[in-house]
Amino acid sequence: MVWLVLLGSALGALVVAAGAGLAAVVVAQRRAARLLGTEIPPVDDQAILLIETRRPTFRMTVEQHFPALPWEVWSALEDGAFTWIPMIEGVTYRDQRRGPGTVRTLDGIVFAAAEQVTRRDPHTRLSVAGIKTSIPLLIESYTMDFDLTETSDGTTVLRWTIAGRPAIFAFLRLSWTALFLRPFVRVVLGRWANYYR
Repeated sequence: MVWLVLLGSALGALVVAAGAGLAAVVVAQRRAARLLGTEIPPVDDQAILLIETRRPTFRMTVEQHFPALPWEVWSALEDGAFTWIPMIEGVTYRDQRRGPGTVRTLDGIVFAAAEQVTRRDPHTRLSVAGIKTSIPLLIESYTMDFDLTETSDGTTVLRWTIAGRPAIFAFLRLSWTALFLRPFVRVVLGRWANYYR
């Protein structure tokens, strides 16, 4: 009889956990849709400087070699970025401008962000700062830097650096999580190689 009570309690806890998880996904989807439906103006240089100079609680750099010329990798980066990641629909520029000061959106089903281009050297380097996210408590701001280098044999080495900080618990160092995230990022970059071909 005791085992029936324990089994019932375990099943009840499982149902509650599943319900809470589903509710969190629904809330995340709504927040992402709300951010994507809002026109977000660029922030001033002082706000970008603050994002770039505040000590990130997370930083990771991943390097990937691509058997393609830099302009081919750049094309995938700028015109189809991240569409190969599940639940990410890509990056949308609001107009034809692509240079520094341009705001673009990272369009995802459960996560969305407004990013401002801070540096754009075609076929060589692209840097963005996340100026608004749909989950600010987990990710308040971030920076991403894509550095493309052509090798002597006409291929490309990409260095992707991601750094950021949450709105709460920013005092916790989260760089140790890169150990677990790096394999996922390598898979993402590997799928990128399939995109530009």
